[in-house]
Amino acid sequence: MAQPRVYRDGIQCPRCGSNWLPKYGSSRGKQTYRCGQCFYHFVPETERPHQPERMKNLAVSMYPEGSSIEAVSRVLCMKAGTVYS
Repeated sequence: MAQPRVYRDGIQCPRCGSNWLPKYGSSRGKQTYRCGQCFYHFVPETERPHQPERMKNLAVSMYPEGSSIEAVSRVLCMKAGTVYS
């Protein structure tokens, strides 16, 4: 017998906007969900840290001046992948 669909109020899939969201375990102590439409896994209250605008502008200005991505990452104390993106 199939499980009934579980619709959540106040939570939507970040990818497709559906609210058909069965629980799908936990990650780092937070509830995870799997979208019933597109099968995307996510934690609804997760926010990614963003770098301040000043740091972004500084990194963008240093790179064309001849500094490598690794040098910019050392000076700004960021990971090279963060500087690259």
